[in-house]
Amino acid sequence: MDRKLKLLGASFLMTGLHGLALADTSQQKNSDDTIQFSKLNVSAAHKQTPLVKALEKPGAFSAVGTENKLEGLDKIIRTMPGTYTQMDASQGTVNVNIRGLSGFGRVNMMVDGITQTYYGISPSNYTHGQQPNNDFGALIDPNFIVEVEVEKGQLNGGNSVNALAGSANFRTIGIEDVIFAGSSYGLRSKARWGDNGLGYNGMVAVAGKTAINEDKGYFGGLIAMSGHNIPANYKNGAGYDSDDFATDNTFKQKPQSQLTKLKYKPNDSHELEFSGRFYQNKLTRRKIDSEDYYIKYKYTPLNELIDTEIIVNHGKSNQKFEGDSLGWALRQGESKNIADGINLSNTSRFSYGEMDYEWKIGSKLIKNKYQREVSSAVDADTLIYNPFSPSGTLDLASMYTQFNARYDIYTATFDLNYTHYQLKGFKPACDYDVKCFPQGDASINLREGGFNPGILLSAEIIPEFQPFVSYAHSMRAPNSQEVFYSQNGGNSMNPFLKGEKAQTWQIGFNSIRPDLIVQGDQFNLKALWFHTKVKDYITSKPYLLCRPRTEAEFEWCLMNDDVWDKEFPDFMQKSYIYMNDPRNVNLSGYELQANYDAGVFYSTLSYTKETGDQPNSIASVADFSAGDFSELPDYYLTLDSGVRLLDEKLTLGSTITITGPAKRIGVESLVDNNGDALKDKYEKQPTIIDLYADYEINKNVTLMFNINNVTNKAYSDALNRANSTAIMEERSKSNATARGRSYMVGGVVRF
Repeated sequence: MDRKLKLLGASFLMTGLHGLALADTSQQKNSDDTIQFSKLNVSAAHKQTPLVKALEKPGAFSAVGTENKLEGLDKIIRTMPGTYTQMDASQGTVNVNIRGLSGFGRVNMMVDGITQTYYGISPSNYTHGQQPNNDFGALIDPNFIVEVEVEKGQLNGGNSVNALAGSANFRTIGIEDVIFAGSSYGLRSKARWGDNGLGYNGMVAVAGKTAINEDKGYFGGLIAMSGHNIPANYKNGAGYDSDDFATDNTFKQKPQSQLTKLKYKPNDSHELEFSGRFYQNKLTRRKIDSEDYYIKYKYTPLNELIDTEIIVNHGKSNQKFEGDSLGWALRQGESKNIADGINLSNTSRFSYGEMDYEWKIGSKLIKNKYQREVSSAVDADTLIYNPFSPSGTLDLASMYTQFNARYDIYTATFDLNYTHYQLKGFKPACDYDVKCFPQGDASINLREGGFNPGILLSAEIIPEFQPFVSYAHSMRAPNSQEVFYSQNGGNSMNPFLKGEKAQTWQIGFNSIRPDLIVQGDQFNLKALWFHTKVKDYITSKPYLLCRPRTEAEFEWCLMNDDVWDKEFPDFMQKSYIYMNDPRNVNLSGYELQANYDAGVFYSTLSYTKETGDQPNSIASVADFSAGDFSELPDYYLTLDSGVRLLDEKLTLGSTITITGPAKRIGVESLVDNNGDALKDKYEKQPTIIDLYADYEINKNVTLMFNINNVTNKAYSDALNRANSTAIMEERSKSNATARGRSYMVGGVVRF
C-alpha cells in the first residue's frame, strides 16, 4: 500500500511540476501580438459517425454506434476489423476478442472508461460431466450502450495499462443522448421483439437539467431502466432445436438493469459526474447481482496547460449457485468479485515555434479481489481439489505519459507507462508424496514491474494517402484464476508464474476523398498490417506428477517418456498447471475498413485476414473449463450497404457476412506432444445475408425491422462456446449452432 501511495503522490507532484514547467514555457512566447492557430481539419462526411471519426484517426482505431441498431451486440462488434467476440449463451456477458486474444489483461474491456474484471462461472447440463464454463466478460446491458470504441496494438495512456492486445470501451447513454438540444428535459425509449429465441426487451431513460446561474452552469440527472425476456432455445437453419445440442431450460433469462447519472457543472471550468449501474439476472442455476459506481471530476480552466481529470470507481459482483449446480460434490457455492480503482491525469497543450504539443501525464491504481464460499457434500479435501472460483487479489499501480508533437503535416506520438503488479493468494500444502516448492501451505506474493514504451508516427501527405507506423511494448499480469487454479490442490498451482509481454508493429494508411463520385459524397479507408510477438504466453498444460513409494518407482518416473501411450501406474497423478510457454506466440495479419457515403447511398466494408499460433489451454476443456478457444477464423468480411429514400428518412439495407475456415478445440480432451489441447478445423461457413429497414417518422419516432439469415442457412458461429463442448463429436446440420432465419421489429421514441 505504501508503494501505491508513493506512486500516486509522485503522480500528483509530477502533474504539478508538469503544469509549472509548461507555464514557464508559455511565458517564452513571441512578444508580438501575432497569434498562430493550429491546423484545423474539416471533414465533408455526410455524418460524423463514430465509424468516420475512427477512420480519420491515424492508427488501429475502430468504432461503431449502436443506438439505432436491432442487431445483437456480438454481431455489431464483429463488424469491426481485427475485433471479434467470444460467444457463450450461458454467461450473459460480452467478451471482446482482439486479434485472437481475449480475457482480463489481454483485452482491457471498459464501460465508460472503467476496467471490467467480472469472471463468470456458468453451470450447464450440456457440457461434459455437467461442469461449468468459466470466462471473463463484461456485465453490461446492450440497451444502455451507444458507442463501442476499440484500440488495437498500440498504447494510449491509461487505456493501455495491463492491456496486452488493446482495449474496448463501451460508452453508455448520457444526459445529452436523451435531451434534445435546446430542451431542459427529455425521454428516450426503445423496444425490440424477435422470434426464434430472440425474445423481447425494452429500455426507457428520462433526463433533465436545470440552469443554476448565468454562466451556463447546470445540474442534470438521468435514470434509465432496461429489461429482457430471452427464451432458452432456438431453431438452427436446418430446423433442429438448440436444446438438442447447446441449451437447456436453465438458459431462460430475464435480466434487468438500471443506470443513474448525476452531473453538476457550475461553469466551463468544473464538471462533476456520478454514475451508478446495476444488473440482476438468473441464468444457468445461478443468481447474478452486480453494482458499479464512479465519480468523475474534470477541471478545465481557461488555460491550455491544465485539463485535469480524476475518476474513482468501485464495483462488486456476486454469483450465487443453486444446490448441486456445481457438480456432484460441491454445494452452496458463491463467487464474489470486488474492484476498486482511481485514475488521475492532466493534459497540457502548447506551441513553440511552428510546432504544436500535447502532453498527458497520469497515474492509475486498480485493486481486484476474488473470493469464494462453498461447501462439500463429500469431504473437506474436495474443497481443495477443485478449481471453483480461484481466490486471490491483484493490485496494479502505474504511471503513464503521452507526448504528442505536430509539425506541418507530420505527427509523432510517444507513449510510456510503468506498470507494477502484486498478486496475492493462498496455496494449500502439496501432497506429502508429491515434490513441489513450497512443499507446505504458503501465502503467495508475486511481484513484477516494467516499462512499456510506444510510438506512433503519421503524415498527412495528401488526403488520399496518410501513412502511419507504430511500435508498442505491452505487458499484462497473471490472473488469480491462473496462479491459483486448484484442480489438484497445491499440486496444480504455479507460484512462479510470470506476466506476458508483447511487441507489436503496425504499418498502414488512412485515405479521405470527398466528392469521389458525386458532389457532397465522401470516401474513407483505413488499411494496415500488424505483427505481434508475445513472450511468456500463459497457458495450462497436463503433467504427470510422480508419487513414488520406492526407489524403483522414482527411477521409472525419471526415465520413462512414453507414459501417455499407456495406462500410467497408480503412483502417477495427472495435474493441469498454468505455465509460461517457452515458445514465442506470433500473431500477424491485414485489416481493412472502408466507408462510402453519398447521402442517398452508403456502403461499409470490413475485412480481416490473420494467422496465429497461440497454444490451446488444456484447462479450457477440463473440469470447470477455464477460458475458451480464441483463434480467429482465417479471414472474415462484412459488407453493409443501403439506400436512404424519402428525404433520407427511410433506410433500406443489407449486411453480408463471409467467414473463412475456422477452428475449435477438439471434442476430446487430447493433447499433442507439446501439451497443447488439440483443435479441429471445420469447413468454410456459408455466406449469411441480413436485411434491415429503418424509418424515421419524425425526430421523435423511428421504426426498425430486421430479417437475419434470410436464406436460413445452417452454419456455426466461430468462437462460440457451443462449438467446443464434448457433445459436439460429429459436425452436421443437426448441431450447427447458429440461429436460423429470424425476424425482429423495434422502435425508438424520443421527446
